[in-house]
Amino acid sequence: MKDDIKILKGIKKFAILGGTFDPIHFGHISVSEAVLNQTNVEKVLLIPCGKPPHKDNEDVLDGHTRLEMARLAVEGHKNMMVSSLEIDRGGTTYTVDTVSQLKDLLGDEVEFKFVTGADAIHYIKTWKDYKHLLRICSFIAVTRPGYNKNALANEIQQMEDDFKCDIEFIEIPPVDVSSSEIRKNISNGLSINGMVPHKVEEYILKNGLYK
Repeated sequence: MKDDIKILKGIKKFAILGGTFDPIHFGHISVSEAVLNQTNVEKVLLIPCGKPPHKDNEDVLDGHTRLEMARLAVEGHKNMMVSSLEIDRGGTTYTVDTVSQLKDLLGDEVEFKFVTGADAIHYIKTWKDYKHLLRICSFIAVTRPGYNKNALANEIQQMEDDFKCDIEFIEIPPVDVSSSEIRKNISNGLSINGMVPHKVEEYILKNGLYK
C-alpha cells in the first residue's frame, strides 16, 4: 500500500476531492475546508486525475507537475492530503475505478465520500458503471449560493430511492476563480496573485508553466 494511503488506515471517515487541478487554486482549498467544517469527515484526500476522460490530454499538464502543485497547495492544512493514486495507475481516470481501488487498499472498515459539484449529480448516470459506484460510495454534492437547491434535493431523493445510495449536499462560500482563468492570465502576462496559494504561484512562475 502506498504511504499516502497508509495514513488513512487510522481514519474512520474521509472525503475524496478529485480533479484535473491544472492548476489547483483557492477554490479547491475552499471546497475542502467547507467539507471538513460541514460534514463528519476527518480528512480530505485530493487526488489529481491521470488522464481525464472528458478532456484532450494534450491540453493538460503532466500528472507529476499537477501532483507537485497540489502537494504545495495543502502544506499547512493538517487535514488535507494529496495522493498520486490515479497518476500512478495510468490510463484514463474513472471514479468507479479509484473508489474500487481505495476499497481494496483500505478495507470496509474505512468509510469515505466522494465530493463533486452539484451540477455533476445531474449527469452522474453518464459515468462509467454509475449504478455500482452509487452502491459502493457515498457522495457530497457542493453548491454555490443561489443554486436551485430544491431541484437538487428532489433529484437526490429520487436517486437515493432508486439506487439506495447516500448523497448529501452542502453550500460553500463563493470563490471567483477557475483553473482556466488562471491559465489565461498567465498566457496574457497578468497576475495570478490571490488566485492560488503562494507556493503554487512560485512554482508556476519558476517553471514557466502555462506560457
